[in-house]
Amino acid sequence: MPEQAALEADAPIVADFTRSIPPTPPIFRARLSASLSELAANPHLDMLVRTSASGGTPSDQEAGLKWLEPKLGDQIATGRMTVTNGTQGAVLLLLEALVGQNGLLLTEALSWGALREIGRRAHVRIKGLPIDDDGIIPDAFEAACRDLRPKALYCNPTDQNPTTAIMSETRRRQIAEIARHYGVAIIEDDALGRLHPGSPAPIASIAPDITWYVMGLTKCVAQGLRLAYVAGPSVADTQRVIGPAHKLSFWAPNPLTTAIATRWIGDGTAEEICTAIRHESKKREELASSLLSGADLVSKPGAMHVWLRLPPEQDRHQLVASLKDKGVAIRPAELFAVDDTPVPNAVRLSLSSPLDRSHVEQGLRIIAAALKL
Repeated sequence: MPEQAALEADAPIVADFTRSIPPTPPIFRARLSASLSELAANPHLDMLVRTSASGGTPSDQEAGLKWLEPKLGDQIATGRMTVTNGTQGAVLLLLEALVGQNGLLLTEALSWGALREIGRRAHVRIKGLPIDDDGIIPDAFEAACRDLRPKALYCNPTDQNPTTAIMSETRRRQIAEIARHYGVAIIEDDALGRLHPGSPAPIASIAPDITWYVMGLTKCVAQGLRLAYVAGPSVADTQRVIGPAHKLSFWAPNPLTTAIATRWIGDGTAEEICTAIRHESKKREELASSLLSGADLVSKPGAMHVWLRLPPEQDRHQLVASLKDKGVAIRPAELFAVDDTPVPNAVRLSLSSPLDRSHVEQGLRIIAAALKL
């Protein structure tokens, strides 16, 4: 990453707040070591990696359904759900199938940093929508649907990246109603949904007929466990997307990764790790809320990242540069822009990536001093 390289070149790293890597719970190493030892003892280990199954094996799909159950319930037909090699691969697959070359994708004006590049690779156009503290503004969405004829909406309703907005149930229903009226598919990325069990029901449970639900494991279990479960509106819809890509491997899950994920979901390890990440994230967010209490900080309890809105006289680029000199890396709003619309004077702090909570505290104190709090 550019920020990482700059830090390494110019200053000792105190806290890198640029990447959304979940904290590593103390139990993680032992659980991973035990699982790898069990896999190594499998007499059919060589056959496990001899090939890979597009969409996952039946046992992988069963595990995926179990993992999605707290959010989507237990009524998802097996054929509606497929296993991919991560959210990026899943979204690229969906953009190619649902939006198509030169088609228009709508999304939040500030969104997942990788989305713009994924859109380029899928040869789709992206238009950002105005957002408020509750997420996408319905009137703006409806106007864009009416005037621009988009193919799909990508959204991140729970702990939105980067603003931390959690869309209310009312807003989710409004967005779903508008999308259905104009025939717009919804791609719902619920990357952080498992870390916010009290959040409103996913749009996919409100409007399953038009929503493609994506939940990866990189935020709620481990960054290196690159796997994402995708639930389509129907078995037929899922097959229409997966079928043409069946012989392509860019989106297919790695068999060793799925073996670990399937094992962990089945024996409760994934839930245990997720709970530990949720607990640690809560502690880190509490630190940020306390140490930056005098700032315009937007956050949610247990959020992995926070959104720091700066006063007009505070130049965000100067702040990024001055903090880099002190060994602290943060990301300005531009890195989350999906088009060329001007961005707010704000920065994102990803509290989750430092290995130790003490490093989070050190970094936050440096930021507080820079802001003269």
